[in-house]
Parts: sequence; C-alpha cells; structure tokens
Amino acid sequence: MVRGKRPGEFEQVVLLTLAGFRSDATGREVYERLTETTGREVSLAAVHITLQRLHEKGWARCHTSAPAASEGGKPRRRYALGPDGARMLGDLREQFDRLWGEASVHPLLADDRG
Repeated sequence: MVRGKRPGEFEQVVLLTLAGFRSDATGREVYERLTETTGREVSLAAVHITLQRLHEKGWARCHTSAPAASEGGKPRRRYALGPDGARMLGDLREQFDRLWGEASVHPLLADDRG
C-alpha cells in the first residue's frame, strides 16, 4: 500500500460495506446496509460524500444508471468496489490479522472464553 494512501476508519467501513454487494449499489443501499450491520448513526449525505471520495481515490467505481420507473424515473449513481480498493482492503486485512495475532497474547484479549 502506498504510504499516505490509507483510508480513514469511516472510509474503510463504507468500502467494506460496498464490497459486500455482489454488484453495484446506490448510495442509499450502502447507507441502509451500513447502518443495519454496524448500528452506527450516520447521515446518508456522509455516505454519499465518502463514496464519491472513494471513487476519486480510485478505490470504488461509479457510473450513472439509466432512469428506471422503480427508482422514481431518475438516473442514479451506482458504486462498486474497484480493483485498487480490493487490493487495498486485502492489504489492510493482512496488516490487521498480523496485529491481532500479536495482540492475542495480551491477557485482556486472550481467547480463553471457552
């Protein structure tokens, strides 16, 4: 991962939520899944702004769909995880897996709940 090109915590949450869709998704769909899954109270505008920023950084793809009657007859921006975003998320996962492996020796984090 390029130094200085690491996403912030909310960008990671939005990107991971986006990665959970099999195909592209609207900002509202990402917002609904994110709030349902995480229980976080965030604004729809914050999700839209973050999706646009992820697109500008090359981590998400964006296109405008044709107007559909089911969506009020308006074209919608749709987002999908991009190849660079997938690589970046994979790199982050490896880093966190290593860190969690090392942290698991700490008595307060040791997995002896069983």
